[in-house]
Amino acid sequence: MKLSFTRRGLLAGSTAALVTPSILRAQPAEIAIGSLTPNTGGGGPFGPNITASHKRVVDAVNASGGVLDQQIRLFQENSETNPETAVRAADKLINVNQVLGIIGTWSSSVTLGIMPKCQSANVIQMCTSSSADIPVADKKGLVFNFQPLSPIWGRAIANLAKGRGIEKYAMMALNNDFTRSMMDGFIEVVGKDALVQEPFYYNAGQSSYRSEVTQLISQNPEAVFIPSYVADFTAVYKEIFRQGYEGTVITTSLSTGNQFKDAVGAAADGVIHGFPVPAINSPAYKEYLGEAGLEDTGSVQHPFGTAGRDQMSTLLLAIEKAGSTDRAAIAKAVWDVTTGEGKETVYNVADGLAALRAGKEINYSGASGSTEFDEEGMVLGRDFQLSEIKDGKDVVLERLEF
Repeated sequence: MKLSFTRRGLLAGSTAALVTPSILRAQPAEIAIGSLTPNTGGGGPFGPNITASHKRVVDAVNASGGVLDQQIRLFQENSETNPETAVRAADKLINVNQVLGIIGTWSSSVTLGIMPKCQSANVIQMCTSSSADIPVADKKGLVFNFQPLSPIWGRAIANLAKGRGIEKYAMMALNNDFTRSMMDGFIEVVGKDALVQEPFYYNAGQSSYRSEVTQLISQNPEAVFIPSYVADFTAVYKEIFRQGYEGTVITTSLSTGNQFKDAVGAAADGVIHGFPVPAINSPAYKEYLGEAGLEDTGSVQHPFGTAGRDQMSTLLLAIEKAGSTDRAAIAKAVWDVTTGEGKETVYNVADGLAALRAGKEINYSGASGSTEFDEEGMVLGRDFQLSEIKDGKDVVLERLEF
């Protein structure tokens, strides 16, 4: 695949070093990379797996000699899934730790929140965020997203829902860009005629969602679609259950983890949820399970941890391919090591580094799925999975490549 870079003007040069205490900065023989992950807050169920993946890759590479004969210095910060906290952390990573990249951001608000600082300092970003604003805000070709944009989520979940014969829907969503654009994608597929009323939005952290739920189910739709996060969805769903709604409840799998199941118990049964998942039969995914000490159960595990592995692996391979720590060269090299045909496929960073050092062209195939990017740095494809909660467990209904 031949890609054009005209829409993503690659940056030239790098920022000057600031005078900071040497103990907080990477030393001249080290390459500094920032890991900014949601270890608490809304992304708390996923952040620690991302953090651990970043560290495992760095430890393995450093043990075998590093990249460009330099050790990798990893600086870790917790975003708390909070844009204000993340901006402060990004400021420290950029101006004190002097990182060339910040990877691991999860929520779109965090990724977008730190982007002005990263763009100004010519710092590469790698994320698992889904806002359609991300490629628009990236003016320098520095952002690589390992997650499909949220309109794609909406279209995929809608296709899976339609496959179950559901024809009439009501919709409400948490009021943020991630869920608003997901609703747009959902409506593209089911059509406006399938809606029994206009979609509407709510704010998180309310003491009660009674009036919102009353409005949502007032026309007795066959199904309701509520894209959200686990904390607010749990409160909304409790109210849906109290009001006796008997139709199908559809949401994202981000909303239905153990926190939700523990909170509502047997009432969770029947909830349908979907999200992008790793290709569980891929060699890279199998390798990830071994690295993380997980048994292969045949089901999806650590969807964001796998992306963390791919972020760090991709960045280190791009540095090796670029042959320098120049950010413009590294950004271009991301496409070189992940995208294109006729190259040697590699499934881990060690094999990729060995192939590059042998003068070969590589295509890194990730544990989270495709790591091929379009000209805007957005991942080209992912598998999607629709599941139903039965007896407190997620039972896969359908899986498709989207």
